[in-house]
Amino acid sequence: MALALNCGIPSTPQGRELVQHGSALFPIACYEERLTCYSVPWHWHEDFEYILAYEGTVTVGVDKKRICLAEGEGVFINSGVLHAVEFAAEGPSALRSGVFHPRLVGGMDTIYWQKLIRPLLQPGVPSYFLLSKGEPWQAEVLARLWEAWHAVDEEPDDYENRVRYLLSAALHTLAAHCPVGECRSSRQEQVAAQRMKQMLRFVEEHYAEELTVERIADSVALSESACLRSFRQLLGTTPIQYVKQYRIEKAAGLLLTTRLRTGEIGAECGFTDLSYFTKTFREIKHCTPREYRQRFAVQG
Repeated sequence: MALALNCGIPSTPQGRELVQHGSALFPIACYEERLTCYSVPWHWHEDFEYILAYEGTVTVGVDKKRICLAEGEGVFINSGVLHAVEFAAEGPSALRSGVFHPRLVGGMDTIYWQKLIRPLLQPGVPSYFLLSKGEPWQAEVLARLWEAWHAVDEEPDDYENRVRYLLSAALHTLAAHCPVGECRSSRQEQVAAQRMKQMLRFVEEHYAEELTVERIADSVALSESACLRSFRQLLGTTPIQYVKQYRIEKAAGLLLTTRLRTGEIGAECGFTDLSYFTKTFREIKHCTPREYRQRFAVQG
């Protein structure tokens, strides 16, 4: 069954997502979400993830890039990669995604792990693969990922084996088209990515408090200028803008899932001034908190 995505993403101290997708026996979950009321903040996890543009366009942030997927296109995101999905201010925008742990396909210490999983986890393998119907091998991967999504959603007889087969076939094709060694990151880039994951985790833990660039930088022993540079280079935003967006996403979730008053939600999400909360909410969601609740409460 397809699930709605969750704005609050529990994480480790290093920023790794702790959400279990699926179950221990069948570690995959499929999601569907309309992005006119929702966005996914920057995060990472050990699972593979694929995002399919189901309706309109979907904008995904991954590996320092902003990727705009047209309807029918997709992106496969490798394990351990920072990524996000943007809120859609105008026009239709809906995604379907699947998040699955590598062991679903590879098991543990098996020939399947060696042939299907290990090639994608090697240094130098791309952090993501764009998938378009115009390229035959990519169209093949897309078709298998779509079929796997529907199988998890509809749960026909013996769907677990079918899903594992489809994902295995998709990974086999991806592994065969890995430009190994061409995307190897430097030690400096690896350290920068790890620091960013830690800073995002710090924001997640302290978003309701007063946050400054200095506090965020101090959490990983960086200077303020280095912190600013890191956010701009890796996420394309500033630390404070990221904090504002994260707070607004938390507030949006509370508007749809609680009966708390607007002022109470703003205060719980780090906004001490109601007018500033409303102004910031409008900047990011293009409507007031009250309008947002009226428009999307049924969906929430």
